[in-house]
Amino acid sequence: MERKTILILGGGIGGQVAANALACRLSGRHRIVLVDKHGDFDLSLSFPWLIVGKRTPRDIQRPLGTLLGKGVELVQAEIQRIDPAKREVETSVGPMSFDYLIISLGAELAPEKVPGFQEAALSLYTLEGSVGIQKSLEAFSGGKVVVLISSSPFKCPAAPYEAAFLIRDFLDRRGKSAEVSVFTPESFPMPTAGPKVGEALKTMLEAKGVRFYPNHKVTRIEPDGKTLVFENGKSETCDLLIGVPAHQAPRAVRESGLTNETGWIPVDRGTLTTGDEGVYAIGDVASIPIAGGKALPKAGVFAHGQAEVVATNILAHLEGRGPGARFDGNGWCAIETGGGAAAFGSGDFYAEGGPAVSLHEPSRFWHVGKVLFEKWWLSPLGPKRAALRAVLNLGAKVKGIAVSL
Repeated sequence: MERKTILILGGGIGGQVAANALACRLSGRHRIVLVDKHGDFDLSLSFPWLIVGKRTPRDIQRPLGTLLGKGVELVQAEIQRIDPAKREVETSVGPMSFDYLIISLGAELAPEKVPGFQEAALSLYTLEGSVGIQKSLEAFSGGKVVVLISSSPFKCPAAPYEAAFLIRDFLDRRGKSAEVSVFTPESFPMPTAGPKVGEALKTMLEAKGVRFYPNHKVTRIEPDGKTLVFENGKSETCDLLIGVPAHQAPRAVRESGLTNETGWIPVDRGTLTTGDEGVYAIGDVASIPIAGGKALPKAGVFAHGQAEVVATNILAHLEGRGPGARFDGNGWCAIETGGGAAAFGSGDFYAEGGPAVSLHEPSRFWHVGKVLFEKWWLSPLGPKRAALRAVLNLGAKVKGIAVSL
């Protein structure tokens, strides 16, 4: 069989899972190349812990190469152009051709879309921004803390709410007088999970003393850096601003001809195929409509599941079989609520009547599960990772929740 090249763009969760799944099954028979502009991988699900001093950057960062299996070629380079028709990707180290292409470049942060955001807000979605938040919270003497969601969609929909919960807990434990609020353009928290989950989260926020302001789309932040102006004509002042910047597809993706009017790559919701043969898009960069006029949330759990499906189907193609794997739209999320507890949501986002998602009450069990997942993800491939996977799956079965790793 002619040796084929499978090119994977992006070394995040989706890219890693796809590369490792292919490598362990192909055993060197075909070439697997993963391209990422960073040499290190930051586990962003741990950023909320980082902002309150529960983690350090060293705790949640690993050299990307240590997380990839034998047989994966890692190239550190920036993606400059994607040409599906020519079966070629231009990078900062030269052009790369492919037989199969998996685009897993994630979402790019675009803080410049809100005037004043870059100057006034500390970003919850970067390692540097999270470190800045942690330092600011340590020095915070009191006043108003605002967690601001600029626009939708944004990746990891639970993150700003986790931040609000953990900040409230952090300040309370230190006896600091503060008002913690969340402002969002959405009508309720995490609307893509359905209204029941949204209402439940809203109730949890209020019970913890976090104020929730829906339907507040920010238009600008005044030069004083402390005044937020919203589309509905209202304004709000704050002493510490923690922001979720606007998101967009990376430039190379936007200029590839693969995106639609939403600015993301439309794919088949089961196979993750694009309109070009052998070209797939997974994770945050993909656009998948679901019931109710919404889109599948941008979250690592979906990138993980989609990557496994794509890897399985590419393997089938290479072996002359038809693609049989399909992504089923199921996902889960542990939501830190402070005090060593977490809530847990899981369900079917492809359900015909809208997402069928259940939210379990906060408990230490779910918090421990998230900690184990973090350790599993950041551990090198091998026996240690396999053991952690077994422990997490066992705990999930005890609670009656099917969690696939």
